[in-house]
Amino acid sequence: VSQSRYGGQVGRVLDKKPDVLLIDLQHLKQMDSSGLGALVFALRSAKAIGCKLALCSISEYVSFLLEVTSLNRLFDVFENRHQFERSLQNI
Repeated sequence: VSQSRYGGQVGRVLDKKPDVLLIDLQHLKQMDSSGLGALVFALRSAKAIGCKLALCSISEYVSFLLEVTSLNRLFDVFENRHQFERSLQNI
């Protein structure tokens, strides 16, 4: 998915002002700096409207990228969608 297409999709979802947005990266195996930038932009946009953004089902490579860039401290990351849904029940 290109950064502009991804940004448009996230923008349309955030226009609805959800309380929580989960980005499921199950089918994404690799990412470059523009992908990381898109995630940071999504996070900043979500925070601006009071929306909690989380990631799930990230590959080992994407997990490594988040760690190397220290972005893992900014994102709530869940092993899978089920784990995310269980976390919502604890709120």
